[in-house]
Amino acid sequence: MTLAETAYGQLRGTEIADGIIAWRGVPYARPPAGELRLRPPQPPEPWSGVRDAATYGGRSLQPEPVPDPSLPPVSEDCLYLNVTAPAGAGGPGRPVLLWIHGGGYEMGDGLHQAGDGAAFARTHGIVVVTFNYRLGALGFLDVPGEQPTGALGLHDQIAALRWTRENIAAFGGDPDQITVYGLSAGGKSVTTLLASPLTTGMIRRAAESSGGDHIKSRPQAARIAAEFFRALGTTPQRVRSVPAADILGAQLALGQPPRSAWIWRPSVDGAALTSHPLTAIANGAAAGVPLLLQTCARECAYYQVLTGDAGQQADRVLTEYFGAETRAKLFAAYAADYPELDDIALRTAIMTDERYIIRTGRYADAQSVHAPVWRSRYDGPYSGQLADPRLAPHRGLLDGGHSADGVGIWEGGDGVAANLHDAWGAFATAGDPGWERYTAVSRRAMIFGQAGPYLADDPFAPAREAWGTLDWQPSAWWSDH
Repeated sequence: MTLAETAYGQLRGTEIADGIIAWRGVPYARPPAGELRLRPPQPPEPWSGVRDAATYGGRSLQPEPVPDPSLPPVSEDCLYLNVTAPAGAGGPGRPVLLWIHGGGYEMGDGLHQAGDGAAFARTHGIVVVTFNYRLGALGFLDVPGEQPTGALGLHDQIAALRWTRENIAAFGGDPDQITVYGLSAGGKSVTTLLASPLTTGMIRRAAESSGGDHIKSRPQAARIAAEFFRALGTTPQRVRSVPAADILGAQLALGQPPRSAWIWRPSVDGAALTSHPLTAIANGAAAGVPLLLQTCARECAYYQVLTGDAGQQADRVLTEYFGAETRAKLFAAYAADYPELDDIALRTAIMTDERYIIRTGRYADAQSVHAPVWRSRYDGPYSGQLADPRLAPHRGLLDGGHSADGVGIWEGGDGVAANLHDAWGAFATAGDPGWERYTAVSRRAMIFGQAGPYLADDPFAPAREAWGTLDWQPSAWWSDH
């Protein structure tokens, strides 16, 4: 049956594979344009009759370094989701997997890496929901004098989660069995959603790859806003009257991909986020929510290959954080732990730990007090196709690189990809990926390598010991934003 009855009207889906139905381009909020630009999402308008749900909705306004004509167009009108489910879902509802895409909070869409979600629907009987949310300035600009502001992309994610909880039964899903999973910025979004007071009781399980926490401080938010409005050439009061292309132009004036990565990220806005995510989680904001955390062995090799200068930024970044003396101590610790690395590889390893490993470890420790936690590390090959021609010649250098695990998790296949897919499927359906839990005492983690998965004792110890109790407010790496 391809008809689904939602709170807003009927939808007609399409059978995309044998026994797999998809509903595409479903509005979960009104178009955030005009007077709704840079304001929280509003519920969608109901419709009469049957709405055809065969076509994907628009992607959020974003830069496109390598345009892909096969993707939906970019537009402010972007708050759409997609549902893929096994046909004939009778009896108890099926588990639900809600995907939050990555892209540095400035690029991407719900299809990225997840595709149509048919593999999980077929192999594990999961109902998959993917969606788009506002990116860049439209999603994360702090507009002076307005409230809430600085985290509207996060509000979009919460609206998609709420829509899913309220409507997923019509597609055969169980609203009490929603697992949220994100990668990169999507992974960091999972952290923030677990910390949000607006998601209480809506998330059954959570998983993330290459995540952790990463938000703007108030000074960073103010500096970004001042630079943005200077580039836009108008005042905050007139930000809704300028063309959308001007918004994107001002955003790119602050930085262009990939060196603009991490400029746009959530603020503590007093509504979706009321305190630092790790503080909220340590205080029990996500008590009872099992958590699966994966990082890649060489996360920032991706950025070094893409830019050629990512590792070199470590000297300046660490000096800004801690001063020259502490920076020198960190470098000495890494040189002792990894004598085989040259200067650039050493600095790239430091970047990997600063961006992902240390903050993920502290996150794991915080949540393990309140719920079961599992950790893992991906050491395998870059899964899927390297569509970006800048990366394709460097495939071998990207083993264990940032987001290298995503396509394997979603599509499965042979070897390590099959291991990943089965672990994530087991977690979303049964709440256990299949290995020993992580605790702040044992610190065991599963290693997914090409020779097969194995359990390791405290594989993140060298990084944790090098960084100790150091604390810092993350920058955007290529600048002090």
